[in-house]
Amino acid sequence: MSFVPPLPKSRHWTFTAVTTVVVTPALVWGVDRSYRATDRCLRANGLSIDDPDVEVPDACSDISALLGLLVLIAGAYVAATAVTGLCVGVAEGRRRRGFGHRRWFTVTVVGVTAPWALASYAAGYGIGRLLRPPAADTSWTEGRDAARRTLEFLARGGQPGTVPTPGFLIDEPVHLDARLQYARHYGTTVTYQQTSALAFGSAAFVTGALLANAIGNSNARSRAARLASPQWRDHELTRVVVTPTRTWCYSYGRWLAFHHTGVLEYHLDPHGVVLLFADTEPLRLTGPAAWLHAVLFAYFRFGASALTTATFLLPIGANQSPAASAATSPSTSR
Repeated sequence: MSFVPPLPKSRHWTFTAVTTVVVTPALVWGVDRSYRATDRCLRANGLSIDDPDVEVPDACSDISALLGLLVLIAGAYVAATAVTGLCVGVAEGRRRRGFGHRRWFTVTVVGVTAPWALASYAAGYGIGRLLRPPAADTSWTEGRDAARRTLEFLARGGQPGTVPTPGFLIDEPVHLDARLQYARHYGTTVTYQQTSALAFGSAAFVTGALLANAIGNSNARSRAARLASPQWRDHELTRVVVTPTRTWCYSYGRWLAFHHTGVLEYHLDPHGVVLLFADTEPLRLTGPAAWLHAVLFAYFRFGASALTTATFLLPIGANQSPAASAATSPSTSR
């Protein structure tokens, strides 16, 4: 089980690949068929489609209008995908993400079916790399510093202070009331449907439709397997309250109590904390206040002496700098 949350999924690349595989051949086929039909109709009336001053006779007006509409749609499609690629490239380049999220298969598909979109993305990505990255979130550093100061204070014999908890009624003192990302780790059963495609038209259109169907089925199968495997679920930004004996989490409309004496393993990493139990799914709390939870948990579960001996508190050690702490790998349980 990994304690580090997965990187955000780059589903927009999969969506773009499937869309361009279907739309590009369809538009090419439609424009080509309409152009040929218009040309035949004009030739039958003694006219040429290459003449810029040609007046379209009534007999050819419908197919000519269809050709104009398809050309307009194709132009809008090319412009929209190019502008989108440019904007996405700038955003991902500025955030220093890998080119195309390093999803080389989908990037190749987009490059073949919509090379102008990939070219504009590449240009935007280069521009984004030249820009200053977004400002770093200092709340994490402040949270770790607060945890470190609290650890030092309690290790010297101090007593944890209490905090007000509006609307939360309990007969114990509350020492932490914060907003943290909540998640549980478990597997489940997922069903999915396979689809079949029946396409008529040019070889390019049929090939594109079959390829899009194959990609869709492959994505559905992979998505079902991914969703069914044990992983962090029920993600929610929730209120977390810590008392001397329990950690309370407000999840999906109800308060859940996690008794500190029931914790068999406690892990801490730069992203948050993980609590493992004997009779329920693991709990993950992520956020700037997560390290402070680790300090309070060790203090109330094992006493002040554990603040200098608990191995999961080593990243918060008083002699360790914030930068070094952020680079520390997940610790083992006490």
